[in-house]
Amino acid sequence: MILWYLAVSLIGWLTFPLTFTLLSKLPDKGYVFSRSLGLLLWGFGFWLLTSLHVTQNDLGGEVLAFSIIVVFSVVITARMGLRPLREWLQSNRWTVLTVEALFLVAFIGWAFVRSVYPEIIGTEKPMDFAFINAIWRSPSFPPSDPWLSGYAISYYYFGYVLVAMLMRITGTPNGMAFN
Repeated sequence: MILWYLAVSLIGWLTFPLTFTLLSKLPDKGYVFSRSLGLLLWGFGFWLLTSLHVTQNDLGGEVLAFSIIVVFSVVITARMGLRPLREWLQSNRWTVLTVEALFLVAFIGWAFVRSVYPEIIGTEKPMDFAFINAIWRSPSFPPSDPWLSGYAISYYYFGYVLVAMLMRITGTPNGMAFN
């Protein structure tokens, strides 16, 4: 659980120079969106590279997609300099602390909810779990359909890719990652 929090926070901090530039009109310079945008960009890059068969669906492909985000972040930071980021962070310390506290409380709260009822039964949970495992095991995208052998998943599976990515990068077991 802590590794997921740290991974998502790291991707958010690495994406902040991008949101700082793209969402500069917002009072928080996009800080609130940096985690979400970072995870989406990382996932989209990984999905695209794997779908085009540039990389495999493995840790190396995830690291390559992550490295691309790091390179973009470094280039953006080099162009604008560290000073604007540092000044904004100093003058908006309470905004940053509030966002971090809210994210941490929500993360711990949801982890608690899932720990109370961790079963993978009912509604669409078995299908979700099967899709996550199929994506995790598939060498490329589109992943193999766990219900229809020999065919690819004919469903929107990007959210499952994000979970499988975090599962692999943090070394979290399948059943725990599902929750």
